[in-house]
Amino acid sequence: MNQRLDWHDWLRSEKDILWPAFGLGLAALMYQSGLLTIWTQSEEYGHGIMVVGVLAYLVLRRWASYRPTSPGNPGVAIALACVASVAVVLGQTGGIPLIAYYGFWLFGLAAVMAMGGFGFFRRLLAPLLIVPLLFPLPNPLGPMVTAELQLISSKFGVWFIRLFGGSVFLEGNVLDMGAGTKLLVAEACAGLRYLFPLMSLGAIAGLMMRAPLWMCWTVFLVTVPITIFMNSFRIAVTGMLVTGGGAAHTEGFLHFFEGWVVFIVAAGLLLGVIWLLTRFLPGRPSLIDVLSWQTDTSARATGAAAEPYRFPSKPMWSITVLTFVAIAASIGLAGRGERVPERKSLNDFPVVIGDWTARVDRLPSLVEEVAGASEYFYGDFSTASGEMVNAYISFYENQRHGQIPHSPKVCIPGGGWVIETQDTATVQAQAGSPFVVNRLVTALGPRKVISYYWLKQGPRVYRQELLARLDLVRISLLEDRTDGALVRLVTELRTGESMDAADARLKRFAAEFVGLIPAYVPD
Repeated sequence: MNQRLDWHDWLRSEKDILWPAFGLGLAALMYQSGLLTIWTQSEEYGHGIMVVGVLAYLVLRRWASYRPTSPGNPGVAIALACVASVAVVLGQTGGIPLIAYYGFWLFGLAAVMAMGGFGFFRRLLAPLLIVPLLFPLPNPLGPMVTAELQLISSKFGVWFIRLFGGSVFLEGNVLDMGAGTKLLVAEACAGLRYLFPLMSLGAIAGLMMRAPLWMCWTVFLVTVPITIFMNSFRIAVTGMLVTGGGAAHTEGFLHFFEGWVVFIVAAGLLLGVIWLLTRFLPGRPSLIDVLSWQTDTSARATGAAAEPYRFPSKPMWSITVLTFVAIAASIGLAGRGERVPERKSLNDFPVVIGDWTARVDRLPSLVEEVAGASEYFYGDFSTASGEMVNAYISFYENQRHGQIPHSPKVCIPGGGWVIETQDTATVQAQAGSPFVVNRLVTALGPRKVISYYWLKQGPRVYRQELLARLDLVRISLLEDRTDGALVRLVTELRTGESMDAADARLKRFAAEFVGLIPAYVPD
């Protein structure tokens, strides 16, 4: 009898043990995957912990209407947990932490399915979909969005400056204010520091609103134009302050203060949009009433609380164990020594290739910092007849921690160049099989440039950055290496020269050039 009582006592207290264990597993997973570091050190995603806390509070506040009312689906829950475990391990060992972040999210989703099945999942769908907004954008989407926001902000910033009577010339992301004053709209000024926090704020406001679904979506989506508008205004104000008071307004406390002021004003504009939308609601309720988050006392909530519910202890224990297994496996695999193949340094890359002779140069320090390559080669090759090709090889010894090649499609527009066409070209080496590369035609005024570029990881050549990143998982697991490189060849059309002639020059140079690369970027 005493044993039976002890057993039942343990069952009653099991949840008191299980929830801390599951919470500890998720917290350890956040730390191991690097998500906690992103949320505590990144200016773009530093709002992550706060948003998760607010979501948890809001769900608990209305737990009567959210709580599970039917048995969970243990089969689906454990399957999701298995997928989450694989995602965590692959993300950590393959150098794609975003996969591990989504593994963390899938573990939470698995717990939801275990507790209440699809019914519980539908009720928690909105809060669950807000969490991925707190993850960094995947490559190459992240750099592309950043570059596009830079260009949009630069253009609207120039419009604001001219609106207030200022004089400015825009070339890409460089604002020329005259008198030798230039302002670079860098990646940090792309607006992401406002966009993601404001989108999260809009998502939470939409979740809280007692309004039709279209209004909730409007509140969420309007955060994008608000961000662009306010960031452009900030750039314009900074440009005019620099003209009148020097570069101190672009750095240090003033830059930080201006950023916070812009975000507060943007949040105020968002509240203004919500207030305008309330004018369409019956009775025109106040802003406080629309955004109130009172406990739900509806019949559904009351009935839900009265229905019997059996806590799914076995699937929840399985999910918890899988969480710790994923952490242990990722630590063990990620801690393996990485094999770095022997190779020659790019500092010793030949400067004479056939009848081509190179003048080696260095990139600006800001560009070097953004590129983040382990080492690179950058040189202008020319012939005695005046032909010229610029060659660039950026080598990354380890891509496991986010240092990856930047696509020229992202970098080129920042200098004011416009991409006219994007297609492919076939390169035939003097020794070896032909392969297909990306081909860009860009223009700046009357000037036109043709670029060939591709990614090299081991013996494979890739045109798509996403495929290269995904294959990095395979290379990391099977070959214990994550090295790779970006290769880019550029030539400018001479006066009266045809596209075919410029393409022929690039292909002729590439035929001699690519055979040298494996010694410096190993197969």
